[in-house]
Amino acid sequence: MMRFKLILLRSWGISLLAVAFFVGHASAEEARTDDDDPMVNVQGVGVNRVLAVLRHVPDAASDSCLNAVGAMHKAQKQLEGIENNEDDPDIALVRDVLSSDMEDVVTMCGADAQTLCREKAGQDAGLAKLCAALPHDSSDDAQ
Repeated sequence: MMRFKLILLRSWGISLLAVAFFVGHASAEEARTDDDDPMVNVQGVGVNRVLAVLRHVPDAASDSCLNAVGAMHKAQKQLEGIENNEDDPDIALVRDVLSSDMEDVVTMCGADAQTLCREKAGQDAGLAKLCAALPHDSSDDAQ
């Protein structure tokens, strides 16, 4: 019985964390789409589309997704701290890290978003619209 309570408490805590994370980051901390690096901007659009789906149903976000988003936001903050000095030798490295973190978000959170879309988009027109805007996964072409 105690183990059940711990599992229930952990599940409730993760759900609450997911809701707080996605609601708290809904507009102020979206992925970058205004960077000097066009690749970061393209990736940012994809990340924002994936996160829009998960903001619609925050409980659908897995721990791995939340961790990936946290890492991406950390890299964004690092980039913001040095981007005023374009001569900083670390700026290219931080952009590479941010780009990698964005790929992780699209992979981790994209899987959660795709699952949510398969399971619930037919029941929710707003979610269906967000799902239609998800980045296309080239691995779908092989199936």
